[in-house]
Amino acid sequence: MTHLIDIVGPIYQDLLKSCEKRKIAVNLDVQDLTLGIADPEPVQKFFKAEIRRALKNCDKGDKITISEADNDEFIKLSVKNSGRNTLLEAEKDELRVAGYEVRARFGYDTIISLKIAR
Repeated sequence: MTHLIDIVGPIYQDLLKSCEKRKIAVNLDVQDLTLGIADPEPVQKFFKAEIRRALKNCDKGDKITISEADNDEFIKLSVKNSGRNTLLEAEKDELRVAGYEVRARFGYDTIISLKIAR
């Protein structure tokens, strides 16, 4: 079984390098990096796509946060960004159809989350 650290570690290191150049703050808010992930592919795909989206939406002074929350039933992984651009309704709908939770409103942070069963 793959651990969350094995997925997040390399992605986070790449994100730090990209954000340092662009003066974007990065926050890692993960409770347990040793969580077991049965199928790492969807998690990797989620993080790569949503971090790319966050980088695209952020400017100097913005912040990107990778977070995790879990309970007995599921693990919730999120990518949050404070960029000024929000998602279009079509983008939100497309993400929801793909199974993601989306919270995005103009003037507020954009948070896209993936829930996976334990």
